[in-house]
Amino acid sequence: MIPIVDLIMIKYFIPLLLLIELSYGQGGGYALDFDGSDDIISINDHTSLTSTSAITISVWFKKMSSSSWMSIVGKGTSDNNEEYVLMLKDNQVYFDVGNSGGPYLQQSVTIASETWHHIAAMHYRSGGTSILKVYLNGQDVGGATVNASYTPNDNGNLLTIGSRFSPQNALFQGRIDDLRIWSAALSQAYIQDLMHKDLVGNEDYLEAYYMMSNGTGTSLTDNSTNSNAGTLANMENADWVTSYAVIGDLGSSYETDVEAVWKASGTSESDASNGLTMTVASALSTGNFAVFGNNNLGGTLSSDLGSVASTVRTQRIWQVDESGTVAANIKIDISDATGNAGQSGTASNYRLLYRSGTTGDFSSVATGSSISGDVITFNSISVQDGYYSMGAEGLDGSLPVELTSFELLETRNDVITLEWVTESEIDNLGFILDRRTPTADWIQVASYITDQELQGQGNVSHQTIYTYTDNSVNEGESYDYRLADVDYNGNIEYHSLQLMGVSSSNVPQQFVLYPNYPNPFNPVTTIRYDLSKESFVDITIYDMLGNVVNNLIYTNQSSGYKSIQWNATNNIGAPVSAGVYLYKIKAGDLVETKKMIFLK
Repeated sequence: MIPIVDLIMIKYFIPLLLLIELSYGQGGGYALDFDGSDDIISINDHTSLTSTSAITISVWFKKMSSSSWMSIVGKGTSDNNEEYVLMLKDNQVYFDVGNSGGPYLQQSVTIASETWHHIAAMHYRSGGTSILKVYLNGQDVGGATVNASYTPNDNGNLLTIGSRFSPQNALFQGRIDDLRIWSAALSQAYIQDLMHKDLVGNEDYLEAYYMMSNGTGTSLTDNSTNSNAGTLANMENADWVTSYAVIGDLGSSYETDVEAVWKASGTSESDASNGLTMTVASALSTGNFAVFGNNNLGGTLSSDLGSVASTVRTQRIWQVDESGTVAANIKIDISDATGNAGQSGTASNYRLLYRSGTTGDFSSVATGSSISGDVITFNSISVQDGYYSMGAEGLDGSLPVELTSFELLETRNDVITLEWVTESEIDNLGFILDRRTPTADWIQVASYITDQELQGQGNVSHQTIYTYTDNSVNEGESYDYRLADVDYNGNIEYHSLQLMGVSSSNVPQQFVLYPNYPNPFNPVTTIRYDLSKESFVDITIYDMLGNVVNNLIYTNQSSGYKSIQWNATNNIGAPVSAGVYLYKIKAGDLVETKKMIFLK
């Protein structure tokens, strides 16, 4: 099944940066160097390499300065016998599908010479309409919708890397790494999710995958399941060079929202991955990079700490793959990492923890330099390959409440009901609930001292659900709420990031799609949404290739506060595999999409 067209335009963005040169990609760490004179790689024709109604080509490349057209990959022998081609010229990208007169895209972009870039070109055809898109370094840089009468070619042509046609034409000068060809129109979200990490090779719709991992010889391995191997012509062992493509060697369990820190010039860039932000503290050059992701775990631990056994650490771990010398200021948002990983304290109460392997004890490599709210900063860290976590020390050996949700449960007449969930509690005396209107200061509306339902559980390691009904609101007014927990020593920790704008009206003031809860989840998650007016509602689950997994709702609904659960099954009731999914709601003219993660 081909991914549907409207998923191509999903507005989901993983934060990305200006280009920073990286070194070393998994798969041997090689790229191939093309001289622009006669270097070429030929791959025999195969049905898997034929472009029919959909294709996506993605690749890391570094071009030399040139005013002539240079082809990264092509399949054909001439303009009138061509299947597809991806070419560059100065600051132009040319993507053509079909013979002369077929759909093509020529897009102006900024492509610095002698700098690594990632490009993805996508084509999708339905009926007589073709949609073409180009993504540079994960960002949408333009596209075209073409009404052209053409029949996709399947003329038995060689696939050529470094040339437009076979025989040689528009030869590439520069370096190429990690070329992937898909028989699907990949969404921007999927391209961004995969561009910094290696594939398994058996992904759906993956037809060819050239990691450039051979390192020597005249053969190029296809790392997909299709065995579309290539043959190098006029190239020698010296053309297998160290790669500086931005591909991190991260374990699969740490590839949630993979991020990268790299650039071409300057001294200060940053990127973030679920609670950890890495800001470059010194100049980066060729070979300096960091790619990192997290294992998305919550909770707290006091084990595997070795010499820092008095520290209690967050269970979330970030894996880092770096090369060269990377000095960075590391910031950890403890509210994002665990709900809250430590009591407020001072910066000196916090430790940056590190271990080189997947197992063994963590050691303390730095003490917090500063603290602002829930963000702890560790300055001038010499980043290493390995695993990082964060711990709290000297805070009575305890961690506050691990809050996993705080949300509106129900609104009716002059009553608002709130719900929050804790995964664990240590020395939790209870909660304080504050409220404000848009034009007023915070006021306390409930406390564990006067309200029994706000009293904490003390020390528990299981999930606890709390509810509170606020019956002192005015119909039609909007409110923000915040929650604080109080420990046995009287320390107060505000969950200030959990603000929520609500109205005491029976009818929501606007259309809202909330993040699913829990997320990640197993086996069931809840999707909540507000309808400000009666609408025809379509809620559909998709995989990251755009395939329909489950149609949850397809009916007319009245206005109100709505929710539905998904139990990680498809339309026929079969369990789905673990991974990242998208849920999309259409309500009248409104469309919104969010991401969720199913774990097993």
